[in-house]
Amino acid sequence: MLGLLWTLLNPAAFVFTYWLVFTYIIKIDIPNYATFLIPGYLAWNFTWNSAQEASRSMIESSYLITKIAFPAEILVLASVGVTLFEFLIALVLYLALAVVLGIPLYPVAGTLPILLLIHIFFTLGFSLICACGSVFFKDVPKLITIAGMILFFATPVFYPESLIPQQFAILFHMNPFAPFVACYHEVLYYGLLPGLALGLKVGLISLLFLLGGMRIFARFKPYFAEFD
Repeated sequence: MLGLLWTLLNPAAFVFTYWLVFTYIIKIDIPNYATFLIPGYLAWNFTWNSAQEASRSMIESSYLITKIAFPAEILVLASVGVTLFEFLIALVLYLALAVVLGIPLYPVAGTLPILLLIHIFFTLGFSLICACGSVFFKDVPKLITIAGMILFFATPVFYPESLIPQQFAILFHMNPFAPFVACYHEVLYYGLLPGLALGLKVGLISLLFLLGGMRIFARFKPYFAEFD
């Protein structure tokens, strides 16, 4: 009965809970905290949900991928496409929320389509790798869930990078998801154009994951028919 609203229910509940906890219980000194939290969370949610859905689709559609003639890439593309649609809807609602709260939308927000494109390439590559792994190891979707929970707290989604202790800074820089979240914060919350180093970093990570994911998927695709 609720239709598309169900699509937004989970991220909305999650964001509301974190906003409530980190605004009134564990206070973080960030003005308009909700508008800081939401972009990073939505970006994270898009990538991780895409990987989970792509992995599940390969397992649930094993009767298709065991047919060599079937282009298994379609399952991954469809999974990423669905989560991308949900992400775009949530992003539009975020922008509407910012307007309602009187938060200015800076001119740099015009670069958002470029950031989205780079993010999509990264997510597609990551999803291809996870989907390929799930064909040979059926527990990959569960592992993605566990790894996602750990990496979520290791990524500055609901806290600023400045709060990361110096001794853990190297781990932050090794996290491939962190630069993307940082870019969304820069563009949508701080109203700044990501620096050259950060821009090159997300571009390089995206390219490596996309090319790597395509290569791995193509390399092991001929063996899909042996697993059911």
